[in-house]
Amino acid sequence: MNPMSEELATVVELDGDHAWVSCERRSACNSCQQQSDCGTGTVAKAMANRAQRVRVRLCAEVRVGQQIRIGIPQHSLIQGALLVYLLPLLCLVGGGLLGQLWLRPLLQAGEGVSILTTALGGAAGFLLVRYLSRRLGEGEYAPRMLGGVIPTRFHP
Repeated sequence: MNPMSEELATVVELDGDHAWVSCERRSACNSCQQQSDCGTGTVAKAMANRAQRVRVRLCAEVRVGQQIRIGIPQHSLIQGALLVYLLPLLCLVGGGLLGQLWLRPLLQAGEGVSILTTALGGAAGFLLVRYLSRRLGEGEYAPRMLGGVIPTRFHP
């Protein structure tokens, strides 16, 4: 079995055999001793900790308002990071090289062709990430409910 990154989430909506859950995004910078001297810590403070809604397949009966444990396989986090950061960069560089080494001499054009193909390559990379992330968001890459439903809190 693959190692999982686990998080607590609150069920906000039921949808057949799936549930929409809300997880609060947190930054690791809140616990660092150097956060007052660090640029990353300053940016993390400026960004609000917003809740993120995620759709998960249910493996037990739950109710709205209940907290559950969800998990994402760690290999999918690594592959997702590579997809989001590396693919647009490769497309950007590929578009620039295409314009500089092939189109510019072919069209006997100036630097504008290289700039245009670089921008088009970068845009194509982002569109490709969007398409692939939707396709990979299901199946083994999707977050899933892990056992151990936490009982609903009693509210008087």
